[in-house]
Amino acid sequence: MVTISRQTRAQLARDASRIRADLQRRGASVAAIAAEITRHLPISPLEAWRLAYGWSRPHVVEAVGELYRSDGLAVPGLTAAMLCRWEHGTVRPSAEYAHALARIYGVPLTHLGIPLPGGPSGWYGHLTPHPRQEGPMQPDAHPDLTAVADSIALNGPGTGAVDLAERAVEFYAARYSDYPPRVLAAEVARCRSLLIDGSATSTDTRRVVGWLSGLLGSLAHHTGDVPASLIHFGTAARVGEDLGERRLAGWALGAQSMVTMSQDRHTEALELADQAAEFADDELRRAQITAWCRLRPLAALGDRARLDDAITEARRHMDAADREEPGRFGFDRAEFHQHLAESLVGHDPSEAARQAETSIRLKRVGSPGWAAATAILARTHAARRNPQDATAVGMTVLETVPPGALRANTRSRLFRLVEDLDGHPAVGELADALRA
Repeated sequence: MVTISRQTRAQLARDASRIRADLQRRGASVAAIAAEITRHLPISPLEAWRLAYGWSRPHVVEAVGELYRSDGLAVPGLTAAMLCRWEHGTVRPSAEYAHALARIYGVPLTHLGIPLPGGPSGWYGHLTPHPRQEGPMQPDAHPDLTAVADSIALNGPGTGAVDLAERAVEFYAARYSDYPPRVLAAEVARCRSLLIDGSATSTDTRRVVGWLSGLLGSLAHHTGDVPASLIHFGTAARVGEDLGERRLAGWALGAQSMVTMSQDRHTEALELADQAAEFADDELRRAQITAWCRLRPLAALGDRARLDDAITEARRHMDAADREEPGRFGFDRAEFHQHLAESLVGHDPSEAARQAETSIRLKRVGSPGWAAATAILARTHAARRNPQDATAVGMTVLETVPPGALRANTRSRLFRLVEDLDGHPAVGELADALRA
């Protein structure tokens, strides 16, 4: 991408203003003015539409805020600097912001020239169909999601409800990243409550309740509620062990290890990893438990020899695995490379950067996995003493992922990035955006 100086940008804005004034005198429409600006000047369609209206960036930011308020939503953290970067193509807006801008300018999204990320529909690909405030979900916010528990409720108690709930677990796991964590948590909890009536429950019911508890543990972790997360994971692990559901028991113990690690309880995390490994009965599960639960605690303890051995072991298991499993309960190479990257930030930041970049390439832009790997990549820049690049990469996470969808563990990574940069002037904007 060619870098254009600030002076040249200012001249382009003046030229666009002259085009607008000339065409307005002839009675031209805003659309015609925008087309003429892009025809004669090296300006993106997104910037051209703003200049065609004669609006400043702060004006557009305020208009977006008014749009959110009119929809009954909390005002987003959009800034004029973010809009500037979108217009100049250094980063692109999230789907949510892109649709908001299209509404502000009164045009189809395709007219703004924004290449939205592909992937399945859902939270990252829709315009604010959800409440951003910390309240209950609006009933019509995600009809595809709410319909799942509604169908189970309509079926009534019994074997049929359990069969439907098993399918619901598969749906929630596969679509886990398509919804804001708090929204999905409300529906998973509602589904689980339909199976618990205080009376004796069948083995099949307990198994489904165990998996739903595991989902609730993950959702609590991703919203920063550690105590609730550990309670739900403990329930899932106990159900798995009692019923001989090895996959559930191993996964829940591994998840407990990760949450424990987030509390800097490194030795306890490793002990839980050992328990989880007892249930890992194929190569993919062994790769998952090793990468999830052993790498970061060993890195935090500074045990480089054991860390290197664990990385070698994780690679061996992953290479020997005959499949990948997407979804909340699965494991794939994108997640594998993410965990390798995070464990190496303090030991080998250049290799950590390569692993993070590999993970990023394997994930959809704007997805939670993409955000996590991008935040880790930003930390590798800080470790290599590149504060400007570290801040810029960190800001792309906040500019791409809507605030309500940013998981707590990724937010924690960005706060650690601010600490890594230790007050460097370049980190000011990132720190302000995180506080907002």
